[in-house]
Amino acid sequence: MSGTDARLVVGRSSASLEGVDAVAALATRVAGLLWPQRLTLGLGAVLTVLGLAGLATTGFADFVGAGPDTVLGLRVNPLQNVIYLVTGVVALAATWRLRATRVFGFFTGIVYLVVFALGAPSAEVAGTGPLNANTAATVLHMLVGFTGVAIAQSAAYCERCRRKA
Repeated sequence: MSGTDARLVVGRSSASLEGVDAVAALATRVAGLLWPQRLTLGLGAVLTVLGLAGLATTGFADFVGAGPDTVLGLRVNPLQNVIYLVTGVVALAATWRLRATRVFGFFTGIVYLVVFALGAPSAEVAGTGPLNANTAATVLHMLVGFTGVAIAQSAAYCERCRRKA
């Protein structure tokens, strides 16, 4: 093996070590999060994946249409998928600061509980609402709304505890 080949091998192993170090640093940072932030991280990951899977299923055609497309039993359309995706990305961004986590939870709770209230009466009749939500999607909206309220309340409590300490 020539000297150049040896440097390439060493270069690869040091690059892979940098990747391992980055993963370890991220794991350490996640381990330092408070539970409202971890809940926000999990919610953001789930909603981002759901939004991406929905967009892969529906595309962007008939943006507010009442198609038969479903993802994990949730009847979806592109508008609903974009809402899930945006909410998920904002949650992922808000995870790292406790105050941002609280604000995210507050607004998510309000928005998703309003969406739940608007979608609940039309959950079984496709095409009666702009989100094309069925019962499963309406229950998801309720759960995300109450999760947002729990995130906001618990993050506010954690902020108070930090100020007292």
